[in-house]
Amino acid sequence: MRTNTIALTALAAIAMATPALAQHKRPPKAEALVCPVMGGKIASKQAAAGHSTYKGKTYYFCCAGCKPQFDKDPAGVLAAAAKRAKGK
Repeated sequence: MRTNTIALTALAAIAMATPALAQHKRPPKAEALVCPVMGGKIASKQAAAGHSTYKGKTYYFCCAGCKPQFDKDPAGVLAAAAKRAKGK
């Protein structure tokens, strides 16, 4: 009888701890920043040479020369970036 009580107590403790363990999942990985003009990786938003917003999304640039190219034709730059990504 005592063994059953100990086993039930242990199972209850595990059952109560399970929801708490589920809450400690790893945070989602941050989306990698890639310059849409050149395709270069950018370490962080703070390290970007500039940014522009197009259709509600913010794009970051690897160098000062990429922002004006993007601003001139964002749809064309994004189409070329998508084509480049498919080729990988």
